[in-house]
Amino acid sequence: MYAQCMPLKADPSKARSQDAPKEPVLPEAAFLSSTTYTNTFFGFALDLPIASYGHLIRLPLMPERQHALLAVGFQDGDRSGSLTIDAIEPREGLEGFSAKEQQQQLYNRLPSGMPNGTQGDTQSQPQISPQGTLIAPRPQFEPGEFQFPEERFHSSVKHAGGKYTATYWTRIKNFKVGVLIATDDKAFLQKSRQAMAKVDFYCTGDDGTLATKDGTVVTPPGERYDGPTVPTWHADAAIQKSPGLNIPPGEISDGVYRNPALGVQYELPKGWDLLPVHNGGDPPANPESLRAFQFLHACSRTLLRIEQPAVGDAAHGYRPMIIVRALDPACLALSLPTGPSDKKHAEEVAVSLEALSEFGKVAAYDLASAADRLFMVFHGTIGLPAEGGRLPQRMSQAMFATSQKKMLLLWCLMAPTSGDLAAMPIGGIRLDGSEPIELPAARGANK
Repeated sequence: MYAQCMPLKADPSKARSQDAPKEPVLPEAAFLSSTTYTNTFFGFALDLPIASYGHLIRLPLMPERQHALLAVGFQDGDRSGSLTIDAIEPREGLEGFSAKEQQQQLYNRLPSGMPNGTQGDTQSQPQISPQGTLIAPRPQFEPGEFQFPEERFHSSVKHAGGKYTATYWTRIKNFKVGVLIATDDKAFLQKSRQAMAKVDFYCTGDDGTLATKDGTVVTPPGERYDGPTVPTWHADAAIQKSPGLNIPPGEISDGVYRNPALGVQYELPKGWDLLPVHNGGDPPANPESLRAFQFLHACSRTLLRIEQPAVGDAAHGYRPMIIVRALDPACLALSLPTGPSDKKHAEEVAVSLEALSEFGKVAAYDLASAADRLFMVFHGTIGLPAEGGRLPQRMSQAMFATSQKKMLLLWCLMAPTSGDLAAMPIGGIRLDGSEPIELPAARGANK
């Protein structure tokens, strides 16, 4: 395809200033409409088997060198299905080799006893989370999966126990680009396979421009879409640079937390105990959870942790607690709501926070105004680990988030019961010297 590409024909509507900054086009860069997905890095377009709106699935962070491009799915009673697209980079040190040279290099590196083309187990069906949401399957590859058979495009369909799994993959720009369709619905399978049979491929420019083989520029339908999770290279850069370390920590005196750089003043509830400010305890051992941990703390800072004084038996367990954080939305790739009716972006923030694990399960979300400021309000539960001789405990939680000085300020209120949560004093919040802001009443999620 690329060998047949002609020079692009000039398109005045796409002319750009010579002084305009040129950002690299990431593998996740795409356009998404209700019916079509178009990837501008790899240069292909796919008609969707199901409308994207209302069926997009959020995935956890991908491992290094793996990129989630698209995840859509549905659940209707006992029927479910999903279509996911991802891409895997060549292993480090092989980027400059041709496909045939990569094959030979990898063959030479395979440990004895590992067959050519070994692949790890693949979760082959959509799963349902404890919250009732659909979790798309995601292929997991072992180190020996980068093999280069003679065929250039691969597809297979498997059927077992009423469940269908169709896989497709090919190589574009030395990446292995794969599609996984998993469903127990024949109609969804048929629509997905028909869509794969009609995939369009385009020539690509360094700036993400797409064109036909004769050089005619193509304008993809839909809006900009960067995939079902944070783009991998974006997450890698954030973890490496840790911009969250530049967020000013603020200070506490006379029962008031002050952070002039962020324009925040917070009068603490009377008599509450200060806790050590740390970034979520010990890093998790699980590699996927560790990556999410590193990403969150590279893009945020815990400003304050306070706890209600112990009374009676409460001294032996967790007590009502408030944690204040500053999150960098640009670093976390969060699109914030622009007004009280922007529920779409509020939902996206809720899903993103839940995917970062330290914010627990978000069961409900809303938008509210307080002192002419827009707040996102999240309700749910969170499990606190064993700490300081205390046993693990599940807590009711309410979170209040607002944009301030290009940061997202987040008050996390948690208590052992929903009644305790509703009775918690929040304290007085002033932003940019405003009058004290009264946050909406906290309520606990159903437990």
